[in-house]
Amino acid sequence: MQGTGHGLRIVLGALILLLLWACSGGGGGGVNTRTLRVVGTPAGARVFVNGVERGTAPLDLSDLPPGTHHIRVEITLDNGQIIAQEFNVVIGSQPEVRYDLNRYRIETNPVQVEVWAGQRQQIVATMRDVNGTIVEANFVWSIENPNVATLAGSENNTRFLQGIARGSTYLIITDTRTGVSLRVPVTVLDFPPPPGG
Repeated sequence: MQGTGHGLRIVLGALILLLLWACSGGGGGGVNTRTLRVVGTPAGARVFVNGVERGTAPLDLSDLPPGTHHIRVEITLDNGQIIAQEFNVVIGSQPEVRYDLNRYRIETNPVQVEVWAGQRQQIVATMRDVNGTIVEANFVWSIENPNVATLAGSENNTRFLQGIARGSTYLIITDTRTGVSLRVPVTVLDFPPPPGG
């Protein structure tokens, strides 16, 4: 009788282990995935996951494996500027990402940048809330292609853009507090013709 009880405990223990293994995703040969919903305003914003465009919001991402994923949501304005918000999400820690591209906006003067190669252009950035009120921001500035243009200066809201070579690129300004960023089209033209030429 004692042997039978011992054997029954072994069988029950094995069954419990198999059930735990199956519930954790084992035996399927696949990766346990979770669904993440991306929703916010304005609707129709483009959604990128780890740099790959996945569709427009509202969007259910149902095939994301465990781990940290970079989510970017963006809209393109009529003037060619791109407003975006970025998030790092640990899958399973939250059911959705809620963006709001209307709550804050970054404005620049000028709105688009066109310079000659060798010329410098001052760019001033401002952060405004939904009411148009200027709010505090912590801007990070960069150029997408430094072979076309570079940046100089250290003030939070002002930089000088230097044209390097003919071409197009983007000036990228990001507020680290809100995750909102603005991509400003930059065009660098050839050296201007000499006077009288």
